[in-house]
Amino acid sequence: MKPTIKIYPRTDLQKTDRRYPIYLRLTINRKRKYFSLNYAVPEPAIYWNPETRQIKRYPGSYPVILAQENIEIENCYNKAIGIIHKSILSGQPLTFDEFERKFRQKEDIKTSFYAFASMEVTFLVQKKASKETIRGYNSYISKLKKYRQTLSFSDITLNFIKEYHSYMINDLSNMENTCHKSLSFIRTILNRAIDQGIIDENIFDMYPLKKVPWKREFLTIEELKQLDELFHTGSLKKYQANVLRYFLFSCYTGLRYQDVKDLKFRDLKREQNNCKEEMFVRSDMHKTKDPVSIPVTQRAKLLIREGFENQKVFRVNSNQVTNRYLKEIAEKAKINKRITFHCSRHTFATASISLGIPIEVVSKLLGHKDLKTTMIYSKIVDDLKIHYMSRFDKI
Repeated sequence: MKPTIKIYPRTDLQKTDRRYPIYLRLTINRKRKYFSLNYAVPEPAIYWNPETRQIKRYPGSYPVILAQENIEIENCYNKAIGIIHKSILSGQPLTFDEFERKFRQKEDIKTSFYAFASMEVTFLVQKKASKETIRGYNSYISKLKKYRQTLSFSDITLNFIKEYHSYMINDLSNMENTCHKSLSFIRTILNRAIDQGIIDENIFDMYPLKKVPWKREFLTIEELKQLDELFHTGSLKKYQANVLRYFLFSCYTGLRYQDVKDLKFRDLKREQNNCKEEMFVRSDMHKTKDPVSIPVTQRAKLLIREGFENQKVFRVNSNQVTNRYLKEIAEKAKINKRITFHCSRHTFATASISLGIPIEVVSKLLGHKDLKTTMIYSKIVDDLKIHYMSRFDKI
């Protein structure tokens, strides 16, 4: 009978801090042995997900540390599966002692890509890197482990890179730019390993990555008005109206997803300007850490409700959920475009230029450091003008 494993909290072994230790249970020929993973969870019925083998966020937990613990629990699961798989392939029956020896054996960061990558994540946590950066690293590691459970630096050859690229395209149906990001992560880790003298060269020197130019999807001013009118009709479902509220606010301010999510009422400043009270968004951008000052228009003000100073302005869903609901909203508005939240920023840029706002001002509002970045939107608007002006040729 094939050995099996299960990872779960032992509710019969409550610790002094009232949490329950997480164990890996190995079953061989109906006999069981338990291995502590050195993690614990309070109230497993509430804060443990048996499907994903992950600890849910609980009072007093830190999201970044919790994310790291969950990736390490998943690493333990993958390592155990790998040990069982190798024993089956070798034809040698697995014993509890043999499993424990291999399971407890530490991976060497000088040979194991995963061990080195996990160390890099630990450094990011210590340096207090953003949650998104840490989540991104962990996501790339998990994705790669689904393709190859164990990976040494010597395994990363030109052929391996090509096969992984093919796997992402054919098996995962990833877009080319998604593949680019996943491969860029591997390249980054290899460069860090070179910096520390662990390896001598980066295989990506022989496999340059090319980013495919992508179309910046945006709403025309007419489509933006459609969505604004739809929001104010009150015909949307509650969850749809909530998403459209903060999406439209971004269309009118150019704020990125994380900046809208983090926005608090204290960031909305009311100031006198030419004997008239104006409202501004004044905060530091999450991505660049640079301060930004954006006037809040009347249309944008209508999207803001009352709240306390330290309260968040909007109830923002995850990016994935937001985009799913935006798809529903676009269909309801009969807008035949693949709208994602980031379209709001593109919409703000193209609409601003179309309305005659100087490109230098648009660049400041978007928080661009280089005017060339903003000029991309100017080119988009010019292309749009050419497209519509070509209709004169059909008269």
